[in-house]
Amino acid sequence: MKEIFNMINRKPEPMTILISLVAALLLSMILYGAYRLANTKESYQPQFAVTLVTMALISAVLMDLIQSNLALSLGMLGSLSIVRFRTNIKDTRDIGFIFWSMAIGLAAATQSYFIGAAGSLMLACVMIGTKKRVAKQAAMLMVIRGSHTDLDKMQELVKEQTESVKIRAKNILVESFEIVYEVQLHEERGNQIIEAIFGMGGIDSVNLLAQNS
Repeated sequence: MKEIFNMINRKPEPMTILISLVAALLLSMILYGAYRLANTKESYQPQFAVTLVTMALISAVLMDLIQSNLALSLGMLGSLSIVRFRTNIKDTRDIGFIFWSMAIGLAAATQSYFIGAAGSLMLACVMIGTKKRVAKQAAMLMVIRGSHTDLDKMQELVKEQTESVKIRAKNILVESFEIVYEVQLHEERGNQIIEAIFGMGGIDSVNLLAQNS
């Protein structure tokens, strides 16, 4: 029993802690570079990239603290359980980068350097390799104005021609209408969907507007 207690309360050596922090910093540089290369010029967020690096270091520090003191780890777990983050994630891949950053900190603090390095290289290849596919799909606003058109049929057409669609505004008058959709589609399909909508008849104008990330 005493041996188990001593194992739980084993404090890492100062040099071990220093090496783990340096390893976390080096591995987070791979993460930083992968995030930069995996995003377009418009979607890249410098502040978020720096946050990913700091998260890796913070994760390593927290893990070192947890390993050195069981009572402190339980108190820290209770404190962190009440923390809530309300930041909106614009790109779902950012969630993967966040977990990647945390994994780097955990790997460095537990001296699992090979797992951290191998995993980081594989994740970097995946994230960078999917850049072109993600970049081709752009979130845009589609403004359709017209009169005497089957709105339900038009909405079905928009759903078929886009990856995703949301109604942002709808203005229906006696003899005309204006509907604003937020759509995600491949950029080269813009002209195709515009021609399809005009082919329904009763359409006065169709505008596609790019949104800032």
